[in-house]
Amino acid sequence: MSEMVETYISAEWLKPLEESLRKSKKQGVSQGTEISSFLRDPESFLRHYVEPRCRYHDHTGNEGQAPCLAFDAINLFLGNGVDPSKLGGRQMLVLGDSGTGKTSLMAMLKLAHSMEYRPVEYRCEFIRLDKDSLERIESIQKPMETVVLLDGLDEDPTAKENARQRLLDLLQATRGFLRVFITCQNRYFMQNIQDLQSGDQGRRIGDFDCPMMMLLDFDDDQVAAYLEKRFTRNWKDKIVKRAERDQARARADSLGKLKYRPQILSLIEDLMLSEDSIPDEYSAIEASTIQWLIREEEAHKEAGNTNVSIESLYEIVKRIALSMVKQKLEALPESIAQESISSLQSNLNLSTLAFLPNALIHGFRDPAGQPCYRFIHSAFREFLAVQGIFDSSDGDQIVVPDFATNRMIDFIVKGRSKDEDLQNKKLIMRDLKLSTFGFESADLHGAVIEGADLRNANFQDADLREVNFTKCCLEGARFDQAITTGAIPDTPTVGLPVSFGIEEDVFLDMLWVEPGNFTIGHRKSPIVVEIKEGYWLAQFPTTQRLYKTIMESNPSFFKSDELDLPVEQVTWYDAQRFCQELNSLIPEDLDDDYQFRLPGEIEWVYACRAGSNTTFSYGDGEEELGKYGWYSANSGSKTHKVGMRKPNPWGFYDMHGNVWEWCKDRNDDFFASILTDMTGSDSKQVRAVRGGCWSNNPWACRTANRNWYSPEANSSSIGFRVALFRQPKSKKKEDSKEEPKRMGL
Repeated sequence: MSEMVETYISAEWLKPLEESLRKSKKQGVSQGTEISSFLRDPESFLRHYVEPRCRYHDHTGNEGQAPCLAFDAINLFLGNGVDPSKLGGRQMLVLGDSGTGKTSLMAMLKLAHSMEYRPVEYRCEFIRLDKDSLERIESIQKPMETVVLLDGLDEDPTAKENARQRLLDLLQATRGFLRVFITCQNRYFMQNIQDLQSGDQGRRIGDFDCPMMMLLDFDDDQVAAYLEKRFTRNWKDKIVKRAERDQARARADSLGKLKYRPQILSLIEDLMLSEDSIPDEYSAIEASTIQWLIREEEAHKEAGNTNVSIESLYEIVKRIALSMVKQKLEALPESIAQESISSLQSNLNLSTLAFLPNALIHGFRDPAGQPCYRFIHSAFREFLAVQGIFDSSDGDQIVVPDFATNRMIDFIVKGRSKDEDLQNKKLIMRDLKLSTFGFESADLHGAVIEGADLRNANFQDADLREVNFTKCCLEGARFDQAITTGAIPDTPTVGLPVSFGIEEDVFLDMLWVEPGNFTIGHRKSPIVVEIKEGYWLAQFPTTQRLYKTIMESNPSFFKSDELDLPVEQVTWYDAQRFCQELNSLIPEDLDDDYQFRLPGEIEWVYACRAGSNTTFSYGDGEEELGKYGWYSANSGSKTHKVGMRKPNPWGFYDMHGNVWEWCKDRNDDFFASILTDMTGSDSKQVRAVRGGCWSNNPWACRTANRNWYSPEANSSSIGFRVALFRQPKSKKKEDSKEEPKRMGL
């Protein structure tokens, strides 16, 4: 990382800043509505804060290759480590997984700004993103003297319809500010904002090329440092504190990977009291909520408020949480909060209800002086809202409401699997946008998922028994119904993706193709070709990454560091060997037999046509070809990353152009005319290739166009994609082997 010029924030400031805040508190000086609305106890926050690490990308040579301290990256960005000539050069994207401390980092920046000896004079505005954020931004005076902290793009209700456009609007509105920070959950950004087809890549969104900070999970040293701060020993309570810290370490170790998430680790005292295991965020939030309710009841009983019980408090916070999420509010005015609990028999008045200093919910006053309530973290608000949904679920169904966030859906799925009373209720999800939701390892048995946008959703290792997908958009969704578990469905759904995990981050994505028929020949006198059995076909041409993983080599002429280009310079025999290696990964104890192989020529054409009878899969116009494939006019005389153009109607990419694709055979109907033109070679050794390539004109990329090569031929224009076929063992037949003896078969 480049040399620092100024220090705008430092870990060494934590202690003096804590003391400064303590003095201000004694003098009755407020730290500002923006911080108090979500940070109840800044002193405790500073006392326990551990600086995160990150990967930092900018325009001055920092490419995020090695982790660095987050404060170092911030100091560089606030100083001279920017390129103001670039659009977006003054605007940083702060990404990180859920619970890695993005909001806490923004709070640290806001608090650090209050230091009297900060190096330069600038204003600092913290804005929690919501429907009024653009108006607030426009109202800020002297923008070139102001640093703006925009927090929670992934929770911004205005971003729900078009998150990418919302980010572009925010970037455009803040172009004239001194510096801008925008936080967003990492998966949300990658799946819901970044659009590769629009040219987005890395830190570039549209015309904006922004520095980017990717917050990392804690490592073991950071976990130890946090526990040391949380359970500091002194000479008076050395024995007691040591026992507590040892207990905290034991509980943290039992959390596994969760202990590296600052948000979960901050709940450690409550988690120490839980006798149950804490396998996920839901369990951690649940354990902390239970302990808080117990503490609140005891405190109110000691104060003589005998009508306040765990049950009444639980009902209050559930109703307030539901009211917040329904109205998409981060904070709820006291009048509306009181109205939401008015039907409770306890008749409690929120204005007279004193919550503990470390309560999950607390009151504050907004900029207009209006009393409001807010949860200390959105995770608690959404957890409690989900409990309200469970309580209101009728009969044998749990209906996910349309206002549910991704985290709420995750909590609903996890809560259903944990509660015996809920396990047998049918989960209903209708008309939801779930493209950024991760269903990994989720228990979805018996669920009805209807009319949902599931593009890029991840279903790896999920329990999908008797799941009914109806009218869903499944483009790009990742499934691991894995041949490795024998869970491929008996009645596959048209277009339903299946993703086979080969190695970490290496997948073979396939789509189911229903049996059917299509026609060849002249449209006035067509020949009907029938596909009697369904099959899976790879959604993309085989990439160099996948080929290298399986074959431990990359013969391609066009290479990329990311290995995301289609593999080429492979012979038909090379493709056959690749399929054999895939077949060696199939377990032997499955109910049916499965076989990876190259698609036959009629199978390839059937999938390419995708129900059409036009010149190309999308229609007849050559002028549209560039939207669907790479050919001579747009390829730049090279191959391109798979999946960058539009798919055909059945979801298959690169069926036109990029590389020709080997087929298993040559079909006599297709080849009747060309076999008579061949001289000097054995026609039986001819293998078809289909689709056209990067160097061809549109005519060669037509669905009906065909070409052929000797199976020993290779070229920088020829690759392949694989198919998967299933056959019940009772009907198994021995396939004749076409491979020559020299392959050792």
